[in-house]
Amino acid sequence: MLVALIALVLTLPSGSTPVTAPVPPQRPPAPATLTAVHRSRRAHRPRLTIPHLRGWVCIHSHEAPTWRIANPPYYGGLQMDIGFQRAYGGAYLRTEGTANRWTPAQQMLAAERAWKSRGFTPWPNTARMCGLL
Repeated sequence: MLVALIALVLTLPSGSTPVTAPVPPQRPPAPATLTAVHRSRRAHRPRLTIPHLRGWVCIHSHEAPTWRIANPPYYGGLQMDIGFQRAYGGAYLRTEGTANRWTPAQQMLAAERAWKSRGFTPWPNTARMCGLL
């Protein structure tokens, strides 16, 4: 538009003034608003490491179709009986119920406690299939 106006002024005879349309008043810019982004702060939780994760996942793949299976007298993805749950996951058993209600990580942590004293012997066939015995 500026170029067209300059061209118009250059072509007018000297002494004449160009007639222009009134310029509408410009609105001042809206004031900037600062919006705060709320980020929840989670309590620092140490990363959970399960030393024999691949082994437990392999055993689970041969033991049960899901981590939530309840097939009495065995419960959970690693098919733990009540005695095993009391011995190695007593706190989970008291607070959560049987192993089919535990998270997969809780089930594997209970299995890790058993592994420290018994190895993979509570799962003789599936551990052998997974190359752990």
